[in-house]
Amino acid sequence: MMSSIKFPILFSVVMFGAYSQYEAGKTADKILLNKTPLERQSKAANPDDRVFMMRALELSQLAIKDNNGDPFGSVLVKDGKIIGEGWNRTSLLKDPSAHAEIEAIRDACKKLNNADLSGSVIYASAQPCPMCLSLIYLTGIKRVYYCIPHYKIEKFNKDLSVDFIYEELTKPQTERTIPELQILPDYADKYLESYVTQ
Repeated sequence: MMSSIKFPILFSVVMFGAYSQYEAGKTADKILLNKTPLERQSKAANPDDRVFMMRALELSQLAIKDNNGDPFGSVLVKDGKIIGEGWNRTSLLKDPSAHAEIEAIRDACKKLNNADLSGSVIYASAQPCPMCLSLIYLTGIKRVYYCIPHYKIEKFNKDLSVDFIYEELTKPQTERTIPELQILPDYADKYLESYVTQ
């Protein structure tokens, strides 16, 4: 885990940078021409996007309060309104799935009484891990904004890196570290048919 000394330094830098970006607005076109397409798209975020990202960064501070979890926050937005908020609570809940993005998705689904979040946008203080990204796809979220990229997280604390999972998912199933083995194949069709007929 990150030390209590490094946390305030990280968040001071992140919050100052995000606030400066919010105040400055869009970067001049001549500067954007020197950026990659992904960087240009990021710079093109509108003022509302910056406000929502600032809220995600604020929520990330709640994650480290009273040792709730790792320093990540997230906000889910639809039609310009916040429909869900979350911060990492893996330590508090003793739940490894309680990442900020998943907590925000759970909050939104509960409030809307609907598991379909099509058309919504998620703002995450850091680039989502494979688990969170999978749920983002499954719930129909249309866009992801993040502040801190994976490579900066890894440089700051290797324990929080998820790059190895992305690498694993690019491998054929038979070559991954964790084996996935089918058993009772004769029962597969039988139970699939029973699900359809119920």
